[in-house]
This record gives sequence, C-alpha cells and structure tokens, in this order.
Amino acid sequence: MVGRRVLACLLDCFLVTLPSSVAFTPLLFVNSSLLLTLILLLVFVLLLCVLYLVYVVVFDGFRGRTLGKALLGIEVVRAEDGGVPGPGRAALRALAFLFADMLVGVFVMLVSPKRQRPGDMAANTLVIRKRNN
Repeated sequence: MVGRRVLACLLDCFLVTLPSSVAFTPLLFVNSSLLLTLILLLVFVLLLCVLYLVYVVVFDGFRGRTLGKALLGIEVVRAEDGGVPGPGRAALRALAFLFADMLVGVFVMLVSPKRQRPGDMAANTLVIRKRNN
C-alpha cells in the first residue's frame, strides 16, 4: 500500500506542477537580477503550494481521492466511520504534507501500525483500497 501511496503522490504532484511550470517557463528567459530571480522562484514555490492545497482539498475533501489515488485504486476515509474526510481534514492532511510529510512521511508510514503518515494521524484519516460501489 505504501508504494501505491507514493506513486499516487508523485502523479498528483506532477498534475499540479505541470500547469504551474508552463506558466513559469517564460520567466526563465527574462534577463533579470539574482534578487528578482529568487523572488520569482519564491512566488513559483508558493503558487505550487497553494495549487496543491486547493487540489487536495477539492478532490480528497469531497470525493475521498485525488486523480492519482483514483488511478491507483486507493482513497482517503475518516478513521472513525469510513466517510469522506471533508475539506477541513483534507486541508490538514495537505498542510502536514507540505510542511513535514515530504521529508519523513514514508518512514513514518512504514513504522505506523495503520500505515498512516503524520498528516493522516493529525486528521484522523486512513488511506485504503478503493471500495467498489
């Protein structure tokens, strides 16, 4: 399951990064000072974080799965009753991913009894194989 989660995350990050990269590419050809380049890079990273947060809140929060999770047959559910997480829990998971899970999430999943990353623990969610409806 950890492998599916990592692949789903990579797919989702690619889907978020692609349009942002297309929008940012013309700025690479502007002859600018180092300071302006660093400011533009910071804006790009912040834009990516905001787009990722919105993407996860919309898809995980209301459907229980992002496009990457759907392709790999997994979904996010509330730990207590198996329902769709909702936007608040999805936002908490996404923020935890952006600030902590990217560095330690896989290692925490490997040792967690329920295979939860820190964002799942904070939001009290689980990632499970997709239910057939």
